[in-house]
Amino acid sequence: MSYDSDDMIEKRKRRGRLRGLRNFVIFLLIAAFCGYLYIQRDAWIPKLEGIGNRYETVTQNDGTLAEGNFPLTISGNTGYQAELVDDTLFLLHDAYLDLYSLHGDSRDIRQHAYQNAMMCSTGKYALLFESGGTSFRLDSKHKNIYSKSVDEEIISGTVSKNGTVALVTESSSYACAISVYDNTGKRIYQRNCIEHVVDVTFHEDSEGCCYTSINVENGVMQSTVTSILFRQKDTQWTSLPLDTLVVESGFSSDGMLCVVGNTACAYYSSTGEMLGTYNYNGTLVSADLENGRAALIIQDDQKRDTSLVLLDQSTTDVSVTKLDDTAEMVRVFDGDAIVMSPGNITSYDFSGTALATVALEGSYTSFAKQDGYLFLMGYDQIDRVDFKE
Repeated sequence: MSYDSDDMIEKRKRRGRLRGLRNFVIFLLIAAFCGYLYIQRDAWIPKLEGIGNRYETVTQNDGTLAEGNFPLTISGNTGYQAELVDDTLFLLHDAYLDLYSLHGDSRDIRQHAYQNAMMCSTGKYALLFESGGTSFRLDSKHKNIYSKSVDEEIISGTVSKNGTVALVTESSSYACAISVYDNTGKRIYQRNCIEHVVDVTFHEDSEGCCYTSINVENGVMQSTVTSILFRQKDTQWTSLPLDTLVVESGFSSDGMLCVVGNTACAYYSSTGEMLGTYNYNGTLVSADLENGRAALIIQDDQKRDTSLVLLDQSTTDVSVTKLDDTAEMVRVFDGDAIVMSPGNITSYDFSGTALATVALEGSYTSFAKQDGYLFLMGYDQIDRVDFKE
């Protein structure tokens, strides 16, 4: 009897030791697995977030139009242009440049005498020029900074975030010329070009620019990018020809250049090295750039579908999202791509996830976004609607 009792006690002790050893091994396995997950967190956390994003609810804005000073009504029948400059809406029409706050309060009314006035803006500055004429001016929300004229007719113009102005003009001896002025109106650079220049974009520090010229080789349209510094005569670098017609270009904050063409998008390093290209079939309906991010609406005639193509500072980090065939414009604001279709505006992050949407009752041709508002450009009036994401 005593022997059996001792034997049972010994068996229970062995089972206890085995149970303890098993629990210890399980603990070690769990600890090792948790350690592995922690080490690999950069790989699995974004995937988990991506799964969660699929089930997030898209923010639905009610589409109620602002009242009070809105809508802003445009007089005359020659059309208008609108740009957001700093925290002010610049409205160019007929012989006037009207300035409004984001709430529609009138801030200033300025006259101009341009026959075919054009406007572009960056940051705190707006450039007005007479397309096909010789006059141009630089404005801020506070005042008209200067007004000047050039000898040859102006083809196009652009302005940097520090107020430097670049004009592409006709030339009697060359294909065109590039003239650059600082924000006081002093000319700081002049270049005669044997190529036809279709686009100019400033370096991030505004100390130089890249211009894109076009040429036809064996029936194929080619674009070449040339980088220049305003303090030196020689070019900084020239790219190899790219088989596309470039329609827009822009720099990222780290000096990488993105160019968007009618059939391809490409990235270049700050030294002109080709970093990659992304080709697309179909028609480029709309495109916009911000900080090296490119948003494109591509209409594929063969497949009969329309897509939003998003390149997040790379030709390998690309998201493609199907859109309704009526999508007509995309703009990039604060890192989001915003698509306008008749009766609807929807924003997407650069992974292609829809963030917010608003239904529109009126007919609009363009829009701009700032401080949670969408400014909707109609035929002869501008509306404003809240847009929360």
